[in-house]
Amino acid sequence: MKTLKTSDVLTAYNILSGSKYTNLSDADKIKVWKIAREMKPIATKFEEDAKDASEKFRPEGNYDEMFPKAQEYERIKREKSKETLPITDKEYDDFIEVFKKYQNLVNEAINEFANKELELNFSPLSEETFEKLMTSNDWTIDQSMVLGDILM
Repeated sequence: MKTLKTSDVLTAYNILSGSKYTNLSDADKIKVWKIAREMKPIATKFEEDAKDASEKFRPEGNYDEMFPKAQEYERIKREKSKETLPITDKEYDDFIEVFKKYQNLVNEAINEFANKELELNFSPLSEETFEKLMTSNDWTIDQSMVLGDILM
């Protein structure tokens, strides 16, 4: 039995779902697969809820039109390019204000679920099994540390 936050389950599941089991024994492959299988409905629900909140709270008006223009504006500014800006500084500032309010609303809506602690029923992996899982994959140090904390 392991107590984890929903956001940690989502992170772990997203890493595990694309993982290879090459160096694991058959028994350990099944063990890791069962862990991922237990995490999947939690991760799926969280992603669906986040998508739903994102769609429901999307600002009205020209938000969808302004978003790519704001991204292009940021790229041109970052690269100090001589290209013509797609929007004015004021339009960009106004859009960013709307964008931040929107993001904060979405984050507030899903924050409770993201931080909810859940009991997952799986046997932790041994250090040896986790090392073999790491060897089978090309994870970053951050990904390895996150998974190690969760799976062992």
